[in-house]
Amino acid sequence: MTSPDTPLPKRRRGRPSQEEGNADALIRAAALREFARAGFAGVSIADIAAAAGVAKPLIHYHFESKDALWEAAVSEGFEALQHELAAFRATLSAGSGPETLRLLAHQLVRYAARYPELTRIVIQESGSGGERWQWLLQTYLLPAYRLAQLAIESFRAVSAQPQAVPPAEHVIPLMLGMMNFPFLETQVIREVFGVEVQSEGYLQEQGEILFRVMGALV
Repeated sequence: MTSPDTPLPKRRRGRPSQEEGNADALIRAAALREFARAGFAGVSIADIAAAAGVAKPLIHYHFESKDALWEAAVSEGFEALQHELAAFRATLSAGSGPETLRLLAHQLVRYAARYPELTRIVIQESGSGGERWQWLLQTYLLPAYRLAQLAIESFRAVSAQPQAVPPAEHVIPLMLGMMNFPFLETQVIREVFGVEVQSEGYLQEQGEILFRVMGALV
């Protein structure tokens, strides 16, 4: 076990230089990987500095505490999803149809491929509870679930057989499993099937399969 990290000195005020911005992004990316690998309690600032290839004082300069760094690293991933889904929200408001569903399916798969660490962190924090879990739930997870529920209701509204559309509490977990699981089990899938889940061909095919499954459900 590592010793708890004490609060760190506040960074200097002023507009960061490009070099400082690059260091900030490098640290956040390394922190996301380390937190996903070992959990919040299993990682120290020194571990993250080593993973990022920077000196520990540089992390002290950019982030006030380990909690602040965890929040910044996680936020970057979830905000990327929000940015990508902004176009989908606009399309959804204009009407639902097969191409809208295909767009959503491919966006979800490619996002999951870029940020498998987030899924691991969500699983870790949901099991332990506490303030970090509540922050994740209220800030990102509940809004994402509500958007998914809205999408399912929109498709149900234009379905020829709306009563045949399964409830959102069944459809959403199925979608999440299809979009996330391959990128959590990359080594197993490589060994069993001889495929690379991060390849363009796999991503394209997985997006199409998710689209077909979603189409059959909604």
